[in-house]
Amino acid sequence: MKRRISMVLAVMCLLLNLSTVSYAAEVAGAQPTAIGGGGTAEPYYINTAKISAGLIIEGNTAYCYSDVVAKKVCFINVVMRLQRKEGTSWHTVSSWVESANAGSKVLSKSFALSTRGTYRVYAIFTVGGEEISCASASKTY
Repeated sequence: MKRRISMVLAVMCLLLNLSTVSYAAEVAGAQPTAIGGGGTAEPYYINTAKISAGLIIEGNTAYCYSDVVAKKVCFINVVMRLQRKEGTSWHTVSSWVESANAGSKVLSKSFALSTRGTYRVYAIFTVGGEEISCASASKTY
């Protein structure tokens, strides 16, 4: 009798365990999604928490912005490029470089535009040896 009760309890525990695992997978969602909701998986970086690049054009002035946040204090190098689209490729109009031994780095510059066209900011970040790049949304002048 004890053996039968033990067997029933073991089966019940097993069934409860399986339903909990499947419920957790259902709640968490099986599809990985990016922070922006693009439906793709984001890469995992050991030293880098966040990167961004931005561009605002007001009149004939381009305000360029790049930002990086590290997970810990380390060497950060930022190369920020203002680029203009020519045909199907991007060509650098101006470039800035700054470095710091810190937990974050912001680079903000302005540039007087003289040629009409489509522009973007392209930034390359080196964070504790990891190299990551990103581009801003393009803007037309």
